[in-house]
Amino acid sequence: MPNGLLLIDKPVGLRSAECVAHVKRVLGKNLDISMRVGHAGTLDSTASGLLLILLGTATRLSDYAMKLPKHYEAAVRLGVSTDTCDASGQVVFRKDASYVDPSLFDRALCSLWGTRMQRPPEISALKVNGTASHKTARAGQTSGLLPRPVAVTSAIRCSPLTGERARISVMCGKGTYIRALVRDIGEILGCGAHVEELCRLSLGPFHQGDACTPENVHPGRIRSLREIGTWFHRVVLTDEAEDRLLKGLRVPAAEAGRYLPGTVDLRHGLCVLGKKMIGFADVIEDVIEKENDKNAVNNAIENKNENKNGNGNKYENYSVFLKPRTNIVDPLDVPGGPDPHMNRGAA
Repeated sequence: MPNGLLLIDKPVGLRSAECVAHVKRVLGKNLDISMRVGHAGTLDSTASGLLLILLGTATRLSDYAMKLPKHYEAAVRLGVSTDTCDASGQVVFRKDASYVDPSLFDRALCSLWGTRMQRPPEISALKVNGTASHKTARAGQTSGLLPRPVAVTSAIRCSPLTGERARISVMCGKGTYIRALVRDIGEILGCGAHVEELCRLSLGPFHQGDACTPENVHPGRIRSLREIGTWFHRVVLTDEAEDRLLKGLRVPAAEAGRYLPGTVDLRHGLCVLGKKMIGFADVIEDVIEKENDKNAVNNAIENKNENKNGNGNKYENYSVFLKPRTNIVDPLDVPGGPDPHMNRGAA
């Protein structure tokens, strides 16, 4: 079964779940196998652009792929608000927006930069008490969706403001709704607003220009799942460290391998790469000082398997460890080849 990634340029009108089903059907027929297929973040049917498809064991890296930064471009319509916050919904508010000039628009847009609490659209797939919000909202009830923390690293106008319309470019993190961001622009300006068009241009190192249409899916388009790790802080493991992590054992950070910096916040995961695996690890630092629970300290620092010979734990003097979180056996003979940094230098 192939393990890897597929970049799809999703058209408007096609749901993400339909794309996944199409890929599973086409590749299953071409390769004569049954396979697991998922994606790394939904695109609304009204949106277009890059959809990252995960194949086989790559589906286990979905949570990490979703943490990659996203780049969107949206067409904004001022003066009209809808119940879906996009052009597919029913109009719920209208107001003349001719008083909004480029300077006022840009100030409203810049005020949404940074980490903030965002109220998701009522018409969304998010669930409250097991029920999708859009079902509750369309039944005329309030879903009870609560604001969630989101990060917007950049939001700029990328076209002239003409006839109460403008295009914006947004760089953001996981969970950010561009529909909600545009709704908030309209609320700040007092005239209402909604998304007329939305396109995802990139997700971390993956770009729409490198994607294929659903009609052109074939096995030759499968990419190495190791590409997910290129934007994370990562460690190219020594053979010994790789062997320990594959066995579920922690490894002293100082002896793990060669560190390569990344752009995704280290709190979202440290990628570990070996000859036979890709994975993510937690960094355990100063465990003895930060944990009062003796059992937790023993589990994190001491490994009884190391003490079978009675000579004690040879790693007992270290205070910073890598603890395996998600490991995937993935030999280097995969589509796309090895990570270009996979030569094993000293730590």
